[in-house]
Amino acid sequence: MSTSAFTAMLSAILAVIHIAGIFYALRALMIARTPQSAIGWALALLTIPYIAIPLFWIFGQSRFSGYVSMGTGECPALDAVAHRALDACAPHLSAFPHQHADCERIARNLRGLEAIGGNSTRLLVDGNETFEAIFQDIAAAKKFVVVQFYIIHNDGLGQRLRAALLEAAARRVDCHVLYDAVGSKGLDENWFGPLRAAGVHVHDFVTNRERGRHFQMNFRNHRKLVVVDGRVGFLGGLNVGDEYLGLGPLGAWRDTHLRVEGAVVPALLISFYEDWNYATGEVLDLPFEMVPHGKQRVLPFASGPAQTWHVASAVYLEVIHDSKERLWIASPYFIPDPATRSALAHAALRGVDVRILLPGKPDHLLPWLSSFTLYPQMREAGVRIWRMKEGFMHQKVLLADDDLSIVGSVNLDYRSFMINFELAAVVQDVSFAADVEAMLNRDFSNSREEDLSSFEKAGFFFRLKCRLAALMSPEQ
Repeated sequence: MSTSAFTAMLSAILAVIHIAGIFYALRALMIARTPQSAIGWALALLTIPYIAIPLFWIFGQSRFSGYVSMGTGECPALDAVAHRALDACAPHLSAFPHQHADCERIARNLRGLEAIGGNSTRLLVDGNETFEAIFQDIAAAKKFVVVQFYIIHNDGLGQRLRAALLEAAARRVDCHVLYDAVGSKGLDENWFGPLRAAGVHVHDFVTNRERGRHFQMNFRNHRKLVVVDGRVGFLGGLNVGDEYLGLGPLGAWRDTHLRVEGAVVPALLISFYEDWNYATGEVLDLPFEMVPHGKQRVLPFASGPAQTWHVASAVYLEVIHDSKERLWIASPYFIPDPATRSALAHAALRGVDVRILLPGKPDHLLPWLSSFTLYPQMREAGVRIWRMKEGFMHQKVLLADDDLSIVGSVNLDYRSFMINFELAAVVQDVSFAADVEAMLNRDFSNSREEDLSSFEKAGFFFRLKCRLAALMSPEQ
């Protein structure tokens, strides 16, 4: 090829790339979540399209496509089984008291879920207590077991889970396992092959499998759920891996899960029905037996990027706005969106005891660095921040006043609120809140309160690293 011909071909390719950059810049302006994101993407796509276009394919999508939620009419069979679960719960609807009515109302209007009475809850602290309870209930299963985790490793704990499911399958219990393909990267036939051979239904949740969505890779199914016979459910922060038992490189692992038994459990199945339908194209209709057990009110909420409005963000905001005396939040990541940041500050400014409990060491560097940039704002508002001294803290827990708690998979960051599929439960009960209070007080006693002027006093290069990390916060 002559030099002139090569030059002409190269010029044509560059022209096409720049035209594509203009096209995607316009698309970014139309779909970006925030003005800042729109401006950032547009400038990058117009000036460095060779780099920005591939990044936009992966990170630029704000809405997850191809997923069907209940009640949309897109899948009548899915709507039918979801409403069957809701109908079973209906006789036990039990509205939250007036102070907390807003979070229930918004969850109902966005996802069709309401607070349900007739439950007993148990706070599970750390991995050993959590998985012993899960394995005990799986061993007692008679009809079905549903297992969903973001991460499943083929290690000691993963093999114990597999053994429990194989034993259940041998008793002719119908078992379904769903895991996220990114979170459980590396899980292969060595782990799930024996399960499938025993009749266990195992599938991965892959966000870019469908035609035209091969670059839809920034989304994660972060939910953790176990349901046994429709009578008992587990949800919270723990995944399946030895590190969650404190056996990994981060050492001691501080986490929290929730066991709930009673009338709300069929409602917990709805998000699994939706996820399974997306992953497999099948509509499950499991033969649950719903048995009321206790008097506690529980409001489950599933959130994800397939919805226009972000349910987790909405519920958290309402709880923060409605808190009167106390608001304690434990999260491994602290990168709240502007609305949540303002709500926390406003709560502190009106006299609420606002405390944020964070890990003292990182598992992911970027979100850990980003959190320091919020110290000046939080200090000026009166928000207090603690960091745990030993090990790693991964729990996602909120305590509001003396009677409202949230336990689930939701982190206090952009990704949980806007990009991930999440699952959590609001428990309105004084005795359960007292258990959460006691647990968090133990955590505070094992933590140090941060000097929130430390960021401004830190060296230039540390502050620069934190600021640069914060620029990536919507994608972390």
